[in-house]
Amino acid sequence: MQLSYFTADAFTSEIFQGAQIAVLPQANGLTAAQMQTIAAEFNLTETVFITAADDSQGLQARAFSPREEVPVIGHPLIAAAHVAAASGVLTLQEGVHDLQVHCDDRSSALAITVTNGRPVKAQYAVTVTPRVDRFVPTRSELAAILSLSVDDLEAPDDLRPLLVACPRPYLVLALKNRDAVRRARFDFGGWSNSSAPSMLAQEILLVAKDAEEAGANFHARLVSPDIGINEDPPVGGAVPALAAWLCDHDHIRRGTYPFTVERGSRATRHSLLHVEMDNQGKETLQLRIGGHAVLVSEGQITLPD
Repeated sequence: MQLSYFTADAFTSEIFQGAQIAVLPQANGLTAAQMQTIAAEFNLTETVFITAADDSQGLQARAFSPREEVPVIGHPLIAAAHVAAASGVLTLQEGVHDLQVHCDDRSSALAITVTNGRPVKAQYAVTVTPRVDRFVPTRSELAAILSLSVDDLEAPDDLRPLLVACPRPYLVLALKNRDAVRRARFDFGGWSNSSAPSMLAQEILLVAKDAEEAGANFHARLVSPDIGINEDPPVGGAVPALAAWLCDHDHIRRGTYPFTVERGSRATRHSLLHVEMDNQGKETLQLRIGGHAVLVSEGQITLPD
């Protein structure tokens, strides 16, 4: 069996930046076990399988990390939409097209922008019900976990650390500046000697208010016991937690706010995520998250018959 695949860089308009995602746009007939095997072979953050498509209604998609099936949200969703349009699985004319991406019992509303016959940007809508917990490790414990000084945790605007789940839990922590975010190195000794292992969240989202990109509002980076010291994984799945964290602060007024999140650097892999959040003070939080994507490669996989 021959299967076509593409790789795309998501949340960037520049090749070799952003999040690397593999997409198989015509994966009908593959079992979950085969999908998992292929994802392990690519060994990228996620591999997306488009198992059905309808020009007028949208996409049916599943995503796998090298180890397990994961939600089609964030960078996998942006990459899947881009590849589906670029490969001809979806036939789209110039302008903005509203679609639905279906995965299991959930669907995401998606808008794809086509310019000069090419998909250039996608934006998806998501509604979350955040759960916030203010009981987090002490500042000295957090500094030890991150191999930083307590002074590096002196963030502006009283942005306090919070445990935010929507639904995946993250400890969201503001640092003094981008330099502190980049210098952070996860310390297993500091982690094990703190109260952190007993938290629901096992990933820490570090945030700074200065960014390399002039138009970005936040610089973000994920660290955890399962993330390598020098790794800088995509943050698309953590953006709802970041937005809910902001909304839990009193100085963030009610209303609709756009902001841009930067991940990585141009010396490594740089991403820009454009976010609109509707802070209405309600139990649910509505978000629209978008970004560009570019195709990098395409090829064929040969599966045994």
